[in-house]
Amino acid sequence: MRTLCFVLITVVVPVVGTGQMGSPGGGETQAIALHPVDAQIIYAGAARGLCKTTRGGADGWPSTGLEALSPRVIALDPQDPDVLYAGTYQSGVYKTTDAAASWHPASSGLTNLKVRGIVVDSDRGERIYAATDGGGVFKSVDGGATWNQASRGLVDKTLRCLVQDPHDSDTLYACTWHGVYKTTDGAASWSANPSGLFDIDVAAIAVDPTDPDVIYAGTNPGGIHRSADGGHSWSAARKPLAQHITALAVDPANPEHVYAGTTKGVFRSVDAGQSFQQAGLQWSNQTWTLVFDAKTAPPTLYYGGEGGVLKTTNGGRWWDVTGPQRR
Repeated sequence: MRTLCFVLITVVVPVVGTGQMGSPGGGETQAIALHPVDAQIIYAGAARGLCKTTRGGADGWPSTGLEALSPRVIALDPQDPDVLYAGTYQSGVYKTTDAAASWHPASSGLTNLKVRGIVVDSDRGERIYAATDGGGVFKSVDGGATWNQASRGLVDKTLRCLVQDPHDSDTLYACTWHGVYKTTDGAASWSANPSGLFDIDVAAIAVDPTDPDVIYAGTNPGGIHRSADGGHSWSAARKPLAQHITALAVDPANPEHVYAGTTKGVFRSVDAGQSFQQAGLQWSNQTWTLVFDAKTAPPTLYYGGEGGVLKTTNGGRWWDVTGPQRR
């Protein structure tokens, strides 16, 4: 019998108007992954497993498995979107090669590590990176069959996130409790760029999809920092946020628009991260992820958090549930 990730309906008051929330996982979604071609196919890591919709949420978010593992991160192979990797908080990495019809462990070398981030190389799908809590970065060159540590130069082995440069697959950024680390050689070595971000908790990173030299870092408590030179130097936002930052996203259609997910909803900047205003969901206690779908016009921003999965196409003025439930 197929398990369903039931949808929770809650009223939410956005900046303008009224919307509703929906959840594929009993009220909390920690990860969202979008199909690179089909905008209707969405994966969500939820409290009741890894859920999938093929109709933009209208088919009830059935679970595909991993019900006892609460997947924290999901990554698709951009060259073969039937291949996905799910990172868990205690049981390593799981892999599917049939679009989540079945899953199998892919954790040799990652035993008992908490996986906080997964990156599938945009050019070579067999090359994968995993960010762990306390173990640093691990790398696989055989599609997750085996993993080896790739943390040379990382002083802090507790990673919060891992992000790949969209234009150079050998360049990645890791956020840690002690700043941002960067590799330009596919994780053979890492170095810190402390100018403006030394010994500070960095919880989120976003790379401008139109200009990879522009990077945003969300620090706690509440600071947004911007680099215009690939992370070599950083400048703080003119008006810091008071909330803890947990996710960042840059609008692919207008990179001056930057979104910050926090412990108290979503905030939006229209001046390249210099200042932020509330963009709805302030009654959602926790944002875990923000993901843009550039295939839609305008781009759709997806929210995953304690409110489930929601989306907006108008800068957060209105957030809509991804399922068919409406009142």
